[in-house]
Amino acid sequence: MLDIPRPSLRPLRIYATDPARGYKAARTTTISIENEPLDAGPIGARLEVVDYDAGNDLFYDAVNLDHASILMQSGLAPSEADPHFHQQMVYAVASRTLTNFDRALGRRVSLKKSDVRNKLRLLPHAFEGENAFYDRDLHAVLFGYFSADPAKPGPNIPNQTIFTCLSHDIIVHEMTHAIVDRLRRYFLEPSNVDVLAFHEGFSDIVALLQHFSYRDLLIDEIRLGGGDIVDGSLLVNLARQFGEATGTGKALRSAIDTATPDPRRYGNVTEPHERGAILVAAVFDGFLTTFRSRIADLVRIATGGSGKLPPGELHPDLITRIASEAAQTAQRQLNMCIRAFDYLPPVDITFGDYLRALVTADFELDPDDAWGQRAALIEGFRRRGIYPDGATSLAEESLRWPAAEPGTAPVVDSLSSLLPELLRREAARFTKISSDPKIAKRSDERPTSISDDMNEESASDASKTMRDALVAYAQQNRKALQLTGRPDVYVSAFNAVFRVAPSGALQIELVAQFVETDKTTASDPEWGGVPVRGGTTAIIGVDGTVRYVIAKPLPAHTLDPAISARADARVAKQRAFVEDLDEADPRTNYLNQSEYKNRMAARMSLRALHEDAL
Repeated sequence: MLDIPRPSLRPLRIYATDPARGYKAARTTTISIENEPLDAGPIGARLEVVDYDAGNDLFYDAVNLDHASILMQSGLAPSEADPHFHQQMVYAVASRTLTNFDRALGRRVSLKKSDVRNKLRLLPHAFEGENAFYDRDLHAVLFGYFSADPAKPGPNIPNQTIFTCLSHDIIVHEMTHAIVDRLRRYFLEPSNVDVLAFHEGFSDIVALLQHFSYRDLLIDEIRLGGGDIVDGSLLVNLARQFGEATGTGKALRSAIDTATPDPRRYGNVTEPHERGAILVAAVFDGFLTTFRSRIADLVRIATGGSGKLPPGELHPDLITRIASEAAQTAQRQLNMCIRAFDYLPPVDITFGDYLRALVTADFELDPDDAWGQRAALIEGFRRRGIYPDGATSLAEESLRWPAAEPGTAPVVDSLSSLLPELLRREAARFTKISSDPKIAKRSDERPTSISDDMNEESASDASKTMRDALVAYAQQNRKALQLTGRPDVYVSAFNAVFRVAPSGALQIELVAQFVETDKTTASDPEWGGVPVRGGTTAIIGVDGTVRYVIAKPLPAHTLDPAISARADARVAKQRAFVEDLDEADPRTNYLNQSEYKNRMAARMSLRALHEDAL
C-alpha cells in the first residue's frame, strides 16, 4: 500500500460576501484551511460546531466534512437553505481566522478554557433575533437568524430569513472577540472609554483585512472599480446583507470615514461601535496609503507616466498585479495588527497603547520597514487625533515602548532549567497537526500558556513550576516590573513565541503577563463591579533578559514618584469614566442594590452591546 501523507490543507467553499446581492451574484470562493481530523459537526481540536436551533427546539444533523463525497468536491456547495453548508461555513471561516492569529503571533492560539470546555463552540442557528455574539460563560459564539424588513429589505425578499452565520464578516468579527478574550481577558472590563471600543474596532479590522486574502473577490472588485478598491467596493464594507435586511439600506459598517477625518471626533464619541470605527479608519488609512504607494509604479507604467488610469476595462495582467499588491499589503497589515497583542499591557487598553504596540512589535521583527507601513499607520492615527500617553512626539523612536535599561530587571534565572522543555513543547504545538488523530489530540492538549483559569490538574508540572517561578520573580523585582508587590499578583499568561523576520532570521521571545488587583475597589459599589487592576507585560529574551516592561501600574509609594503619579491619574480616569456612564444612563437611579453593585460588569456584555448596535 502506498504511504501517502495527509495533505496539510483542506479546501472548503464559502460565501466571500454576504449571499443576498440582488442582481449581483453572491461572491463565493474556495479557501484552504488546516486539514485536521474532524468528527461530524464539524468538531476539530479547537472548534466544535453544535447546531441546536433554540427557536425551533431541534438539532440539525451534523455534517461530516471527512466524508469522501464531500472531500472530493472541496466541501458542500454554498447554499442559503442547507444547514449543513451553514455548519461548514462557520467552521471554515472561524478556522481561517484562527490560522491568521497563529501565524502572526508565532504560536498556536489555545481556545481551551477548562478541562470541560477545551473547544470553542459555534452555534449557527442559536436563536431567532438580529444579533450574533461571543459569550464568555458559555465559551461559545452564537449566531442568530431573523426576517428581513418587510418594507425596506434591500436586495432581499421581504421577510426573507437572514442567517448571520452566512456572513463572512460577522463570523470573523465574533471569532475575533473570542480570540481576543483568550489573549487578554481583561480587555472586556470597561475601565476606560477605549476598552470596549477596541474590542469592537479590532474585530472589524480583522474581518476587513481578511477580505483581501480571497483572490477571486479581490480581482473582481479591482476590475469593476477600474483599479479602485474604495468607492462602492464590497472590500471595505462589513455585513452588507445584515445592514440592508434590517432596513438601513447600507452595510452595517465601513472602513472609510471621510476624505478629511475630524480629529475632534475621537475626543467626543463614546459609543463603542462608533468609537471603534475611528480605530478601523485609522488602520485602514494606513493600509490604503501603503497599497497606493506600492502600485504607483504599475500605474505609471500602464499610463505612460500620467498616473491616471483610463476609463473602461483594465488589462487583466495589470488587475492581477494590483490584486497581488493589495493582498500582500493587507496580509502584512493584518499580521502587524495581530502581532501587536504581545506588546500590549494586560489591562486598561487605550488606542494610544495599541499604536505604540503596533510600532514596537513591527520594529522588533522588521527594523527597516521597507514598505513604509509603520509611517503610514502613524499618519492614519494622527489624522484622527489619537495620541499615545507618554510619547513626546509622533516620531517612530518616540512611539516605541522604551526598552528596559540594562540591569534594571535582573535576568530571569529560573528560565535556564525550564526553557528547553518550554521551547520543545511550544515548537511541537506550532507544527502542523499530525495525521494520526490520537497524536493530534495529545498535541493540542498541551497548554500553550499558563493562565489564571487553568486549574492545578490540567496544568503540566513544567507550567506550574514556571508560573510559580515567575510569580516569585515578580515579587522580588516588583519595582523593576512596576508592580506594587501585592501577594495576589499572578501570571495571567506566559508564552514562547516563534517568528521569522523578513531577513529569514528566527526570533524567539518569551511573553509574560502579570496582573494585580486593588481589592478595596472590587467590593466597592462605586466602581460598579469592575475593580481597579494593574499589570505588566514583560518581553523576555531566551537568555532571560527582560527587554521590555509594558506596564499599567497601580499607585504605590514603592514606585518611582513619576510612575506613581501616572498611576494615580489612570485610576482617577477610571473613576471619572464610571461617573460619566452613570450620568448618561437613565437606569442608574432605578437599579436595585445588586444591580448597582455590578452595573459596570453588566455593561461589558457583548450580547447587549451588539443588540444596541446591530
